[in-house]
Amino acid sequence: INPQTTVESVKHLTDYIDMLLIMTVSPGFAGQKLVTSTLKKVKTLREHLDESGYGHIEIEVDGNVSFENAKLMREAGANIFVAGTSSVFFKNASLSENVAKLRKIIE
Repeated sequence: INPQTTVESVKHLTDYIDMLLIMTVSPGFAGQKLVTSTLKKVKTLREHLDESGYGHIEIEVDGNVSFENAKLMREAGANIFVAGTSSVFFKNASLSENVAKLRKIIE
């Protein structure tokens, strides 16, 4: 769901999905800043899913999954992360170092 999509508009889909992708930026191009309201959306949906017996549904986040934001996203309830230029492909370290760092942050 895009940042503009409401939580209420997807709650009725829980019988039909195994995973929910929450875009944490407006889709279109890399390098955008995190839409901070999407963290609350992740948290609200995670709580709803858990309380409604749908705790098996995974929440994936995509958009500015930086090292700092990944921690916040994980704390909100995300468990799948689409990482790119703001973390695993960050220039100041190798890919393997960045992947290890991200994994440590989201564990």
